[in-house]
Amino acid sequence: MFFDDIDDFESLDDFVNSIRNNVSCPECVQCGYCCKVTPCYYGKWDDEKERCEYLTEDNKCGIYGKIVEMEKDKEVKMFGSGCCLNYMNPERLKKLKK
Repeated sequence: MFFDDIDDFESLDDFVNSIRNNVSCPECVQCGYCCKVTPCYYGKWDDEKERCEYLTEDNKCGIYGKIVEMEKDKEVKMFGSGCCLNYMNPERLKKLKK
């Protein structure tokens, strides 16, 4: 689990610094957590469902293709960088346990 990693470091500060210095994010497991916290630049919040209105029932972006097409010439893209909310993400942890 998440806190097991702390045992590999001499102090909590060393652990936090290792996270800050890690420029690569772990692979996205399509848990939908990021879209349940706040919509991205292209998203739209659904107050009734309390998540982005484009999030599908299987936790995928309903406008993925549209976003990829709009960003095809951009250096930094919305998708493909990994999970940006991986630490202590309850949805990700549940999915990884399965």
